[in-house]
Amino acid sequence: MADNALERLFSLFASADRAEALAGDLAEERAQRGWMWYWLHAARITFTLCRNRAAEAPLRVLALVLAGGVLFIAPALAGVAGVYLFPISALWVSWSVLSFFWWGGALWIGASLVAIAPHRGMPACAIAAVISAALLLSFGVTIDPQQFTRTDRMFFITALGTTVALLAGGAIAGAGGTTERRLTRPSG
Repeated sequence: MADNALERLFSLFASADRAEALAGDLAEERAQRGWMWYWLHAARITFTLCRNRAAEAPLRVLALVLAGGVLFIAPALAGVAGVYLFPISALWVSWSVLSFFWWGGALWIGASLVAIAPHRGMPACAIAAVISAALLLSFGVTIDPQQFTRTDRMFFITALGTTVALLAGGAIAGAGGTTERRLTRPSG
């Protein structure tokens, strides 16, 4: 089962044949080298495949990352408006609205980027997620721990969930494309 999941992960950044070969090679080595080696190399190969796919056309990937950022403006503003429109007595409602708009928007953007550019969309999603998480964490480090309120914690949890939703949207759209490629592959 892990081999199938790993093959699907690799196929987000490489052809189905190459993903199958890489996952198979790792599975063969897993028995000799162990699970830790297996997962570390799986992460390394995923990073390398993403980097190589992005390096093939860096300006296109950058344009997709910027387009994703521009597209996220509407759900981001809608979520923030939801926080300020509901009274403080219904705090869970406002955070639910924020989460719904941010996570839903990120899921939609990830799927849209992969649908627009099947070969470059997933690397763009990964780059946007890493940049967003890095900026968010660097901003969080600057806050004095004594002034880190419950609201701040909720904001950071919601924002970090947005990066996960972005990757999930790209993976869902990318997995659909992989299934189509497999169904249309000539049976030689």
